[in-house]
Amino acid sequence: MPDIHPICWSCGVSRAPTDALCPACGKVQPPPPPQGVLDKFAVLGLPRAYELDERALEETFRAFSRKLHPDRFVRATPRERRFSLEQTTLLNDAYRTLRDPVRRAEHLLALRGVKVAGEERSGAGAMPQEFLEQALEDREKLLEAKMEGGPDAVARLAEGVRSKRQEAMEEIARALREPRPSDAQLRRTAELLARLRYYARYLDEVEGRAAEI
Repeated sequence: MPDIHPICWSCGVSRAPTDALCPACGKVQPPPPPQGVLDKFAVLGLPRAYELDERALEETFRAFSRKLHPDRFVRATPRERRFSLEQTTLLNDAYRTLRDPVRRAEHLLALRGVKVAGEERSGAGAMPQEFLEQALEDREKLLEAKMEGGPDAVARLAEGVRSKRQEAMEEIARALREPRPSDAQLRRTAELLARLRYYARYLDEVEGRAAEI
């Protein structure tokens, strides 16, 4: 089935679904319909890759922000004001995802149809039992250190988890740098990303912060 691109509501020229502005007349466009996983790399016009030029990401985001900001459409039609607000929301979400290595990795997997492994004890996507047992043991050691070991003991445990987190990030990066990672690599990456969620919660508990993930 041929790929049918939408057309600009103002001038009728064909455009890409993720074009925020018409390439011909420059009018702001409606965001793509909620269907499947939206390619957030395409929203910013960047290549779909784990390794990103952070400066290019920042400059591209700011350039689009200036063009799409609702303040530029104060005197525009209600439809254009709505499109501006919707496109700005979409742009901000894409930027937040791509600037964070973990969220960027998760998005790359989502675009390939791979879900991040959960921490269920059974079923598809379940974490290995060995990891779940180790996680429980880690939490018990942390509780014991907080009650009896003092700050130094807690700090040593936290450093161990930070090392595991760094190792996981390095393995994720190696897999996603591959032009065509294998299914096994993608599954392993999904599992490692789930482990990162656990490490984040653990370190939040060490610092006494509310968990962010």
